[in-house]
Amino acid sequence: MRPALYSVLLFSLIALSGCGSDPTADLGTSVTVTGTITMDDKPADGVEVIFQRTDSGAPAEYRQYVATTDASGKYSLDDVYPAKYLVMVNEKNDDSGEDEEEMAIDTGPYKKYGVDSELTADVTDTNNTIDFELSSK
Repeated sequence: MRPALYSVLLFSLIALSGCGSDPTADLGTSVTVTGTITMDDKPADGVEVIFQRTDSGAPAEYRQYVATTDASGKYSLDDVYPAKYLVMVNEKNDDSGEDEEEMAIDTGPYKKYGVDSELTADVTDTNNTIDFELSSK
């Protein structure tokens, strides 16, 4: 009887291991999102770009993507799933804790594009180059 019990347990483990679902199965095919960010017609160098899903239809690890722009204002986000995103742009904080740098984020030219941002992006499998022309005024 023990061999039969072991067989049942082994079969149950094999069957259950195949039942795990892929958390991205319903999200579509991921894409790389690229673009350029300018501030007052100049490349936004070294700013943080955050894409945050506006719906709750994805596991937490697939709801937010972060990149930093290069000297020409270009950014790239890998493995982004199609959806509508809120886009935030912040001056990159080096976490040094100095009050002046923290204040620059709160009062700098990117303030209106931070937590109060109204920027959005519709990422699809064909719309994955998204540029932002920002204004400090």
